[in-house]
Amino acid sequence: MPLQVHAAPSLDAVVVVAPAVPPIPVLPFGVLNAKQTAKKLNKAVEDTIAMRKHLWPDVSDDMLWLIGDSKKKGFSPIPRPVPILMNMIGDASKHVSSKSVPAGRSYLVLWCRVFGEAVVKIDNEMVAASEAGYLGERSVSTWREHMRVLKELGFIDYRPGAAGPMHFILLLNPYKVAMQLRAKKWIQEVQYTALFHRAQEIGAGPELDA
Repeated sequence: MPLQVHAAPSLDAVVVVAPAVPPIPVLPFGVLNAKQTAKKLNKAVEDTIAMRKHLWPDVSDDMLWLIGDSKKKGFSPIPRPVPILMNMIGDASKHVSSKSVPAGRSYLVLWCRVFGEAVVKIDNEMVAASEAGYLGERSVSTWREHMRVLKELGFIDYRPGAAGPMHFILLLNPYKVAMQLRAKKWIQEVQYTALFHRAQEIGAGPELDA
């Protein structure tokens, strides 16, 4: 933008007005922009690969399950704190059942079957139950009990379909559920602290904002 020149009304001079310069946006301390974040991630990947090749020089890429390998199929978008959530489920289940229920194993099965749209179709409950480690005549009833516990805790919801009363299962945001369980005092504070710490490590801290 060119300089603007104005005549001063009471002085034998001119006033030169410089164009306004938009302020340069300043990010808060410690916050990276998209380019910096990508560079940091690439550096972390390169460092990890270098360390892997140093420690396991005889292990080739085809012997590993690498998410960056387009030839590998069958990945699932599982939240990293799932192990912590599984422990929470076991403890909190005592508030919706007569005893502690290891429904976290069935919760893991659901996450291993979701494609990213938060809806899981269970066409065969017996197969799903076996993946959770339950076999025999009571496998389906055990699976359904786990689904009931998960629903009452707030982790899932379900709707009936041709394959049964829990054919379609909706996976709800586990971070929000953990916040609700904490408010009810159904989980130990040390468990929530572990989840909070892990969320900060993986960049999911905002999920636990009130």
